[in-house]
Amino acid sequence: MKFCALASGSRGNAVWVEEGDLAILLDCGLTYKEFKNRAHLAGLDPGRLGCVLVSHEHTDHISGLGPLCRALKIPALANRATWESMAERVGRVTWEAFSTGDTLSFGPLKVRTMPISHDTPDPVAFLIQSHSGDLGLATDMGAPTGLVRQKFQGLAALILEFNHDYHRLMEGPYPWPLKQRVRSRVGHLDNETAAGLAAELYHSDLRHLVLAHLSETNNTPELALQAVREALAGSIEPVVAGQWSPTRVFEF
Repeated sequence: MKFCALASGSRGNAVWVEEGDLAILLDCGLTYKEFKNRAHLAGLDPGRLGCVLVSHEHTDHISGLGPLCRALKIPALANRATWESMAERVGRVTWEAFSTGDTLSFGPLKVRTMPISHDTPDPVAFLIQSHSGDLGLATDMGAPTGLVRQKFQGLAALILEFNHDYHRLMEGPYPWPLKQRVRSRVGHLDNETAAGLAAELYHSDLRHLVLAHLSETNNTPELALQAVREALAGSIEPVVAGQWSPTRVFEF
């Protein structure tokens, strides 16, 4: 399996996953033009995409979904509550429904969807499985859930939210209601909580750990890396996914 975070953060998110001749996209919060630019930078061919799976309907995850699906003539897959919340903004695309908890098959890839804790009607995390190993993707999650802890065991790669540093958030410019929302169980993971979860999920065969969805206001790559390095005691070298350029293409 190969994967690449084309963008990660509050201004847009998209993760490319491929196995063999098939590629899928998890969320699309980039304009179609910017998606093509990022794919080109990463050496990826947009023409290989078969579909886009949507985790939830916040703008930074769907703003480019409609144009991309129409341009490439591919379907968007989302659960019904997510689709009903985003349909008017996405426009006319082919929509294929799944129920949260379903395992979806795409040739050599299987994608398990699972509920997470966020302030949308039915947000999901993804577990992408192939013969070479499993990739877990969980962002926009206010608190680690028992299901994520259970199903993300034995991963080959993990993309996990490290949204904010607690002190930067609390001392920063956000109004108090927004700080409360970010810190809540339906908000976002802070560095310490995410690092603790990463430590729980770590095992000797975990190949790649990507820190995702960092707040540009309330976090820095250095703070996120410090938290996870302390929690994992140097067991693995994590990579930060950025807002403005793609990560390298990871493979396992």
